[in-house]
Amino acid sequence: MLGDFIYSADLHEPRYRETPRKSDKSVSADSAARRFLLLAVIFVTGGLIWIFCISPCMVPVKVEVRSFSGLGKADVLNIAGIGGGATYISINAGEMERQLARYHLVESAKVVKHFPDRLSIFLEPRRAVAMTFARINGRTQPIYFDRYGVVFKAGNEMQESHLPIISGILDDGQPVLLGMRLSSMYLPLFSRIGTINDEDPGIWQAISEIGIAKKNNALFDLVLYPRHDSIKLRMRSDINKDSIYYALLMLDVSRQFGDAVPDEIDVRSGIGVVVNAKGGHFGK
Repeated sequence: MLGDFIYSADLHEPRYRETPRKSDKSVSADSAARRFLLLAVIFVTGGLIWIFCISPCMVPVKVEVRSFSGLGKADVLNIAGIGGGATYISINAGEMERQLARYHLVESAKVVKHFPDRLSIFLEPRRAVAMTFARINGRTQPIYFDRYGVVFKAGNEMQESHLPIISGILDDGQPVLLGMRLSSMYLPLFSRIGTINDEDPGIWQAISEIGIAKKNNALFDLVLYPRHDSIKLRMRSDINKDSIYYALLMLDVSRQFGDAVPDEIDVRSGIGVVVNAKGGHFGK
């Protein structure tokens, strides 16, 4: 029976030690931590489901519009085809850009989607670089062109000052509609006029009108009519700021002829040629 005895020294071995029991407070704290962690997981999972699945499909999109005077937010949304219940998923940004860009007052449009429920629309207006007069709805009124040769406004509501008037740009009886673009042969001219406006818009204070003098169906010259002067300036169609200033300089030089006022000054060759009323000319 000696094998059944336990010596006191053996009681210190690990197998004979009692495992300490957790207190009720520790057990309660562990349980609360697990519940909190479970709730956090449920909350985060629900938020992710809302953000990535529910909100883009069901929540109406919030629209920010940066437009310009004359085209309000309601008009922009109507042109873009955005209804009151439009959602992030239902919006085609590329198609909306094309719809907005087709509107005659808009030069460019940019539509940006911000996940999950926002939309930004940025619009740039067309800016007038020249004008002419045409019959619209049975009456003659001013119409305005941008640098791309697009007719985008009509009437007297614009307050543009010193815009060059282009005559002969439209054929007789040609219908004029807002949004129409001129013949491709004239587009480089309007691009150059736009560049001149960017560099020195005040130059048009000296020019009242630019006439189109057609040479054939693809080529034309320009006849500029200075303000407060009867002498015409005949130029090539590839005008720029420097060529106009040179023509105006030749106009001042022509005044040295006293009473022999020329009919026009021809600067198409790059050297001014003074043409008298009878058709004679000489270089200067």
